[in-house]
Formats: sequence, structure tokens, C-alpha cells
Amino acid sequence: MNLVPVTRHATTQAEPFPPLPQAPPPDPSMSLTPRDILTTIFVRKKLIALAFVVPAAISIAAAAVLPVKWSAEGLLLVQVSREAAGASDLTGTGPTIVSVEMPKLVQSEVDMILSDVVLRRAVSSAPPGTFFPAAEPRLFGLLPAQEESIPAQAAKLRSALLVLSSNTSNLLRLSASLATPEQSIAALNAVLAAYMAHRQDIFVQGDSRLLLAETERMATALHELDDQIARLRAENRILDLPNDITVASARLASVTGRIDALRERKAITDSQLAAGRERLAQYPSRVVAEAETTNLAPNDTTRNELSQLILERRRMASQYAADWPPLRELDSRIATLRQNITAANRNRFETVREIRNPAINQLSLHMASLEVEAASTGRQMEALEAQQQEAQARASQLLQAEATLRDLTRRRDALEASYRQIAGRETGARIAEDAQRSRSPSVIVAQPPEAAAKPRDIRPALVAAGLFGAIVAAMASAILLTLFRRTFATTDEAERGLSLPGLASIPPRAKLDAGETIPPVTDLAAMLLDARASGERLSLVQFVATGKDDGRSAVALAVAAEIARARGLRTLLVDLETDGRAYMSAMGSHPVHEAKDPDKLLAFNTVIPNLWVAYEARDSVLGDPHAGIDRLRALLDRLRRELDVVVLVAPTAADSYAMRRLTAMVDVNLLALRAERTDKGVARAARNAVLAAGGRMVGFVMSSERRVLPRFLAKLVS
Repeated sequence: MNLVPVTRHATTQAEPFPPLPQAPPPDPSMSLTPRDILTTIFVRKKLIALAFVVPAAISIAAAAVLPVKWSAEGLLLVQVSREAAGASDLTGTGPTIVSVEMPKLVQSEVDMILSDVVLRRAVSSAPPGTFFPAAEPRLFGLLPAQEESIPAQAAKLRSALLVLSSNTSNLLRLSASLATPEQSIAALNAVLAAYMAHRQDIFVQGDSRLLLAETERMATALHELDDQIARLRAENRILDLPNDITVASARLASVTGRIDALRERKAITDSQLAAGRERLAQYPSRVVAEAETTNLAPNDTTRNELSQLILERRRMASQYAADWPPLRELDSRIATLRQNITAANRNRFETVREIRNPAINQLSLHMASLEVEAASTGRQMEALEAQQQEAQARASQLLQAEATLRDLTRRRDALEASYRQIAGRETGARIAEDAQRSRSPSVIVAQPPEAAAKPRDIRPALVAAGLFGAIVAAMASAILLTLFRRTFATTDEAERGLSLPGLASIPPRAKLDAGETIPPVTDLAAMLLDARASGERLSLVQFVATGKDDGRSAVALAVAAEIARARGLRTLLVDLETDGRAYMSAMGSHPVHEAKDPDKLLAFNTVIPNLWVAYEARDSVLGDPHAGIDRLRALLDRLRRELDVVVLVAPTAADSYAMRRLTAMVDVNLLALRAERTDKGVARAARNAVLAAGGRMVGFVMSSERRVLPRFLAKLVS
């Protein structure tokens, strides 16, 4: 059992791996390549196979149950006649048909053929079993057959009919597809007969009598509107309504403007009066004209005598001794004068002269003129307000009359236009009804219904469409799964997705323990030790967590064992996630409980020489956010002095301050990923957290990576 403490401050170091970037770009989006799509196909092959099988199975099942149909076809020729809304009538006053209206006419005939009225009429005119097989008894003949209703048979017949039209032709192509050729021909004949009969019923209607009654009613309404308009103009004294409204508006605007000007002037006068009264109350009746204050008495020459005596003393002091009697007498006189000046400074003489305040007279005269002006403005406003009320009443009356008159005029114009149109239509309808017996038909059967030589079988096309849809669905699902896949399946994807190099790729069945040598782990350990030998300070290596099952603990144990066994370096494994018991049990060591010291790490040796495992390292300074950075730096410096390599396993929740600080102070950080398990967002977040904390990120280790693509496909898309 060894007691090992440690730490050092993270300093700027040279790159241990020159080709690796120190600061990769933040979260680059992984581009979609053929290799990524193939990888997704082999990783999610069950879902993609399901996306292929479902459309294919649906198309094959539909083709198996779809019956064979026999078609019968006929042609209709649509012509322009007086029955068409746009055709020229016999009066010569109606509109003339143009080529653009012909498609509308043809489409109206198509809609009429497929209408419920025509189809129900066709079904009712034919005996049961003509179009569809007759209903059979139910329940093995115990119950009578249940006949379908007319609407149900009409809907079934509509699904069997097909009407085709073209914008460049007047022909309508009708086809019916039923179980036998005889049923198809019978159904098409019945539909054509019902359509012709229904058309005849529609266009044999007389509208002239109705139009005549409507014309007379409109003429009466026109006379009533004319009377209302004349009465309204007389009641409101309207000669020319626009000019009357303009004059009333101008008068109202003029009066309103004058009122606003007077109101503004009165407001100014009132505010001046209020301010004058307030100021007059504040002015005093008398003001001080002059005031003088001094501390000097009249004809006082004490200061002048003091200055002369001081000058005289300076002259005598330079010529006689200090104890000469006249000099002492001179000092006594100077002191006496200074005392007199001090006593005189305490006295003050003040003179004040007051006069009557001149501002009171000026302000009183100005306020008197303002009061006269305010009274005059008030009387003018009363007269103008009366004029404003009169102008407003006239304007309101004219506006109301204008609205009523506009409504009546609009109704009269619309009624007059309708009257003229109805009168013209009544004349044309009367002449058209007289000539109805001699009109030519507008729809002619150009080809009677005939059955097709071969049945219509769409089952091969349906199967082909289903297979094509299955291929498209499989490709679409592969692309979508590639775009939305949240895990890395290979090292190449992780390198492009994280902008970090892959330092080791460990197969899924490798046993990462201290007793087995794995080439990827050996290469990773050799890479770290070679960088250390080239001058890099790689004493502290940390495996950063990307999830609970990222395999970092097993990889860290294997790397530490490889370093201790292959190079004989003193190596310590520190797990900040657990207490380390699992490592000790695997390495044949048992912890002995002793007193804990947060500034030290309690480590136990293992069956491999030069390999120690830390016990309860998460309770030390390494995981304590309250510990100062000096204590942590001291622990890391001691670890660097007493050990060659320290392998740390970061906890899963590494977002605390202690973990971020430790990440910045270790020599190198490696991401631990697990193929097809580690989330891309979590991996990028872990990388960004290390870089944001100032840590050194050199790459990642991918565990449980299996060969996804076959060798020939991998070479093909590489």
C-alpha cells in the first residue's frame, strides 16, 4: 500500500501530436456521403427492409385481389346551339360564342353525365342484374338476398365510368369497365339514354312569362324610387348637392378656425392674468435701493502707522542690537497698534436706503388691460359658437341627405340596369321558345358503345409501381435515418462529426482488462509514451465521459496496465466516478480503510508491478469544488514528481467547477466514445466543455466498433 499525493499548474505546452488541431471548429455538421448512407443501411437494416417490404407487399396483395375488367367505349360530339349560354340567339341581341367558351361547355356536359340524377335514372331504367351480378341468398340460402339501394348502385356505376375530354376537341370519350363485355355495353347505353332524357327535360322550359312579370315589377319600383328622390331634394332645399356641401363645409371651417384662434388668445390672456396676480401678491411694497457694510472707522490711520513702524523696525534691527531700548520701545508700539486693529475689526457699520417698488405700478396697469381684453374675447366667442352650431346643423342635414340620396340613386341605377337586361332577355326568350321545335340537337352520339378486344389488366403495372415505390421508400428511409441518426457508428463518422482525430478503435468483443494485450490499446499507449519521450509533458491523461456506458473505465484500466507492463513506468489509475473497488478486485488488491486526507490520494498496488489504483479519489481535492487552486496545484505537482503517468477517469456529470478546473490543469484530455451508443450531441457538448474550460483535447477513443460495411463496399466508397 502506497500513499501518493499530487499536482501542477497547467501551462502552455507544445502539441504532442503535430497534425492534430488544438481548437477544432465548433460543431461542424456532418456531410451526407454515400459511405454514410451505406453505413446506415447496414446499421438499421431491419427498418430499411421493413420500409421496402411494406409497399411491395401492399402492391402484390392489391394485384392478387384486383379483378379483371372489360371495357366498352363510346363517343359524344358536343356542338354549339341556342341551348348554350354563350351561343348567339335568334334576336341578334345576345352575345356570340367564342372559342374560349367551348372547353367550359364540354366540361359542363361531362359533369352532367356523371351527376347523381343521370346515374340513378340509368340504374332505375334497367332490370336488376343488368350492370352488376344479382344478389344471392344469405346464410346458405336461409335468408333472402339483400338488394342494393339505388344510390349505392349509382355510386358503384360512377366508379366504373370514365369520361375523357380535351381542350382541343369537342368529342367526349365515355368508357365503362365491368366484369363482362355485355354488362359494360348495357351500362354505357343506359347512361347515354338517361343523359339524353335528362337534357331534354332541362332545356324544355319556358321562361318568357316569368321574365315578363319581373319586368313589370321592376318598372313599378323605378317609378317609386324617382318619387322618393324628388321629395328628398325638396325637403332639404337642395339645388346642387356638391356645391351646397362645399359652402356649408367652408363656413363651418371658417367659424371653427376663428373660435380656435379666440380660444387660444383667451387661454394666453387668462394665463397672463393668473401669473400677474401671483407675481403681484409676491412683490413687496418697498425694496432696498442701497446697502453698505464696513468695519473701518472714518479717518482711521492705524494700519498706515503700523506699516511705517514695521518698516522702521526692520531698518533699526539691521543697524542696532536686539536689546537696544529704542528698538524695544518700537516693538511695544507695534504690539499696541495690532491690538487696536484687532479690536476695531469686531465693529461693523451698516447703511440701508429703501424706496417704493416700481414693478407694482407697471404690473397693475398691464393686468387692467388684460382684463379688458379677456372680457371682449369671451363675448366674441359666444357669438361665434352660435354661428358654429348653426353651420354644424346645416352640414349634418346635407350629409344625411347625401347618404340617403346616394343610396336611392345607387338602387335606381342597379334596378334600371337589371330592368334593361331582363327586358332584353324576355324578348329573346319569347322568340327562342317560339323557335324551339325547329332547333338542332347540341349533343350527338358519334360512336355507339362497343366492347374492347382485350380486358383491362393493370395488375402487372400495379406490381411494378409497388416495387418502384418500395425502392423509393427504402432509399428515403435510408437517407432520413442517416440525417437523423444520433450516434456514431464508425471512427470516420466521429472524426468528421467532432473534428477530432480517432486515436484508437477497439473491437466490440475485446476484453479490456489488465491480462489481455489488445493492439489498439497498445498503439494508444505507445502514442502517448512516444509523445512523452519527444519532450511533451503527458504525465496526467484524462478520459472525458460522454455517457454512463461509454466504456471509459475499461479503456483507462487497459491503457494504464499497458503503460505499466510494457514500459515499466510508475502508473496510477484514478477513477473520479467510483471509489475504485472494482479495479482493485479485478487486479487482486483489497483496500484497507485508513484516515482520509483530502490533500492526498490513497493508492493500492496491484498484481502488475508499477501499477497503482486510487481509492475513493472522488472525495479528495480533485473532486472538491471548495478546495483552493493552490491545494489542487500542489497535489498535481506531487503526482508528477512521484509518478510517471497518471490516468484519470472523469465522472459522467462533469459540469461542476471542480471537474472543469481539473480538465484545464491535466496534460491531455481524450473523449471516450462507444460505437452506436454515444449520442452525437452529448459528444459535441463534452468536447466543447473541455475546450471552453481551457483543456487540451487531442482526440477520442472509440470502443465496441464493429465492421459495418463489407470489405468490397468499403473499398468502393472510400
